[in-house]
Amino acid sequence: MKNKLFDKKNTLLLHGIAILMMIYHHLFVSGNNWFVNEGKSLFDGLNFISIGKADTFQMTVAWFCKICVAVFAFTSGYGMFIQLSGKNQDLKSMYRYCAKRLWAFYRQYLLCFLFFTGCEFLTGNNNGFDYSLSNYLLNLLGLRSTFNATWWYVSVYYCMILSSPIIYSVLIGKIEKKNLYLMIASLILLVALYFGYAFIIKDFEHYFIIFKNLAQSALVVYMIIFAEGMACARFSILEYLAEKLNQFSAFLILILTFVLRSLVIRIPGDSVFDIIFIVPFVLSVSCLFSYSNYLSKLYIFIGRFSSYLWYSHPYFYAFLFFGLVMRSDMSLLVYLQVVVYSLFASVIFDFVEKNLNRLLHHEFVKEN
Repeated sequence: MKNKLFDKKNTLLLHGIAILMMIYHHLFVSGNNWFVNEGKSLFDGLNFISIGKADTFQMTVAWFCKICVAVFAFTSGYGMFIQLSGKNQDLKSMYRYCAKRLWAFYRQYLLCFLFFTGCEFLTGNNNGFDYSLSNYLLNLLGLRSTFNATWWYVSVYYCMILSSPIIYSVLIGKIEKKNLYLMIASLILLVALYFGYAFIIKDFEHYFIIFKNLAQSALVVYMIIFAEGMACARFSILEYLAEKLNQFSAFLILILTFVLRSLVIRIPGDSVFDIIFIVPFVLSVSCLFSYSNYLSKLYIFIGRFSSYLWYSHPYFYAFLFFGLVMRSDMSLLVYLQVVVYSLFASVIFDFVEKNLNRLLHHEFVKEN
């Protein structure tokens, strides 16, 4: 299997770009609300270009940046296929690896969760959240995100990783055709029964809306994108397409992706169309930055802390430490402040995690 372009460094680069897009999306999805006199953006000179439903070009860019979540889902799927292909291909071995992957993911979430909720509890600055035992435990496990709405992706990631051995087995043809056909037939039958029931009780419109909302839910959309990533790794689709591109064609694809996605999305958080746009976006960005040395190194560095940046950045624009961010008419200054503060916190979290792991490993070896 040839995976020369889309290796670990490229994944970190994509994660670095994606997390910077996430911060921009969260900060400016409604424009610059941090202004003192008048909100200004580097994109104001492009406001004469009207694309989609956003009011300003800055908001158009912020809405587009929502594709960052699809980047994380896609690269997770791509990476999982490569990792699983290097393991024993029985389900037991694959799920053993999945358990290790989930623990590595969860311990970072747990460290941030305990720190930030602990600070809120100690300072009494809990934003009116429900700190009942049941709600706290569900948030602690990542099954609910009422303490921090941006953590909703945690439970989706669980589903991706736990489903990856099944998707992998289907892609390599390890599941017998009759069993695969049975799975597909069962799914079709469930949908048919659902709509059949809706017709019987004469409430088709209501049940159709429920079905449509379910089909467009974050779980379904990002599970599909995750599977896309695994499929691209299985058939080396990105590598094949990358060979056909140069820097100019990659740039054109990126611009076209930006324009088309901006035209079709209906609300800022619309993600269903990313099923279509994620491949050209990842492909064009990867090809473009393969030509850039200094920027690539910067994005790779930031990508190493992408998880901690995800967990941390809301606390510098919405919650605990937002008072550290100086208000400014220029949105770029606000953005850079949030990025720098979040990155500083992320480096500290990473340092703490590595030392805790080293300490726990030392104690384990000592006992055995």
